[in-house]
Amino acid sequence: MILEFLNQNSGAFAVMFSAVVATATMAYAILTWRLVSETRKMREAQTEPRISVTVQPREEWINFVDMVIQNIGLGPAYNVKFTVNPDFEYSKGEFLSELGFIAKGLEYLAPNQKLQFFLTSMVENSEKKMKTRFEIRVAYQNSLGKTYDDRYPIDFSQFVGLSQLGEPPLYKIAKNIEDMRKDIHHLSTGFHRMKVITYTKEDVEEEIKQRLQRTDLKNSDET
Repeated sequence: MILEFLNQNSGAFAVMFSAVVATATMAYAILTWRLVSETRKMREAQTEPRISVTVQPREEWINFVDMVIQNIGLGPAYNVKFTVNPDFEYSKGEFLSELGFIAKGLEYLAPNQKLQFFLTSMVENSEKKMKTRFEIRVAYQNSLGKTYDDRYPIDFSQFVGLSQLGEPPLYKIAKNIEDMRKDIHHLSTGFHRMKVITYTKEDVEEEIKQRLQRTDLKNSDET
């Protein structure tokens, strides 16, 4: 009965088997395509640069603000160009767009390479700077010539109300070392003279003699 049933429906079973094989082949093709796509994305991520632009207060004094430009990606950045809009007057008569690498750009920025420099003092024109907002646009390429265009808003109002307690340990150590260096320099050049008291052998013997006499006198008074 079973053999007869299989013989009578062999065509249907063949069609069903072909359908299963076709479905499995299609699923395998989709999985392979996804794997290739993920591999390509991982490869691009390993060669992709990512330039970050931020501002931050300095450790030793919160009113001094640094700008930090860093390639946080895994790949190098080429032909890096900067645009400041509107231009920022970081000091009287001096503008951010006039700085060397801002005006001329950078030919190369290695992975994890960082440019950190003093940007401005919030003590000078503090009220005006706290209201200042501008944007830095960064255009660059990866090793394959792919172009990136990032924009970073800079807003100094984020620093309103910040305060600092004490001094950073590294800064305090560096300052103490500098003070020691100055003291040693003054001693070596004679700017400051050390007071040295010398004792001869006779002075030491005389001091011991006087001490013994004072002890004997005290003992006699007590008796």
